[in-house]
Amino acid sequence: MATKMPRNSSGTVGSIDPAKYAVSEPLNFIEQYREFCANEIEQALKELGKIKVANNRVHLQKLVYTNLVNRFDSLVDNLVLWFSINNGTIRSEILKDLKDEPIDRKDVFELFIMREKVFGFLNEKIKSLATTNLLRDRHSKKVQKILSKALKWEEKEYLKSRVYEDGKIYNTRRGNKRQPNSIIGYADWLYSRRNSIVHGDGIHYIEQDYTHIRKNFASGLPKNFRLQLPSITAATTFYIDLLKLVEDTLSRSLENLDDSK
Repeated sequence: MATKMPRNSSGTVGSIDPAKYAVSEPLNFIEQYREFCANEIEQALKELGKIKVANNRVHLQKLVYTNLVNRFDSLVDNLVLWFSINNGTIRSEILKDLKDEPIDRKDVFELFIMREKVFGFLNEKIKSLATTNLLRDRHSKKVQKILSKALKWEEKEYLKSRVYEDGKIYNTRRGNKRQPNSIIGYADWLYSRRNSIVHGDGIHYIEQDYTHIRKNFASGLPKNFRLQLPSITAATTFYIDLLKLVEDTLSRSLENLDDSK
């Protein structure tokens, strides 16, 4: 279980504006993923454990692992989209390319007069821009954007060595050159295994992923890997530990917003 909750000096999540938007939505996203892990993934692991011959469960293990990682990536996308509306830092990054686009006074007046009806339309436009500009980023970059830009975690919280081999997140730990030990590196590593299963042979890392991980997170990473049942358990543990930290930061920030009303 995670042992430390990263804090920021302001105690807020960037510039969240809760007006006319369900501030509980990101917490619901997290809870839905937690339920998915507790129900579907745990049950799948129990069923796989009943298959005594390891070679007979290789294909099923890869399906379960891919489903686990894909669902987490979908959760990350949902959080990025939510922050694109409700966080000033993320929203400014999305809208920066529009700053020089002209707008006439007629449009300004119509937007003001129709502001109640336009609110939902603008939200969808911002989400569309986020989809184009942010959701196509590398998986670990999206995770880092949430932690650093939206939640205002300090760099040491997500880049220092603190993830153990079994996926548990601690305050700190000694580095292991054969696999990433930081939160961002570990997330990248898990997704790179998924990429190999989906786009490669499921044994060797895709060259682009392999080069990226060795350069940024684990200089001694082997070229190949073997996916086993403990690999799925470790990935689940990591995701749940990370989401607990994210949830704690979000909950504290939303409580501060409620107190300020």
